[in-house]
Amino acid sequence: MRQWIAHITAASLLSAIAMAVTPKGRVRQVTRLACGLMCALAVAAPLAEVDVGALASGLALYRQRAEQIVTQAGEEEKTMERTYIEQQCQAYILGKADERGLALGAVELTARWDDQARVWYPWSVTIAAPMDSALSAVIEAELGIPAERQRWTGR
Repeated sequence: MRQWIAHITAASLLSAIAMAVTPKGRVRQVTRLACGLMCALAVAAPLAEVDVGALASGLALYRQRAEQIVTQAGEEEKTMERTYIEQQCQAYILGKADERGLALGAVELTARWDDQARVWYPWSVTIAAPMDSALSAVIEAELGIPAERQRWTGR
């Protein structure tokens, strides 16, 4: 880097000196062109040393890593969405039970991914309480979980 800056500085100084001693007219225009080319070459010199193969490999590696990050972020987002849906449905069931004066133990709801609709939806529920047909009907009607996928573990 220092050498590159030194080359640019030297080219600039030489150009300034050459322009200062060159008489006006056609010679000065040619000198200006030559000085401009010399400065441009000094600035662009590091580009000649670039390893194109290494650059291509680095870009390919960068692209691959970027794709991995995007994929991982998508999976994390799906996990967070699933957790949110499950928690909201569990809270809904506990709220409906509370409205009916029922004391439920743990409520564990499982959500499933629908590839076509690209959404999570309630699939099954396990409730630590005796079977309550009215609450079971609400769960089926409101959350779409049929009685076959409702598991009541209380006595």
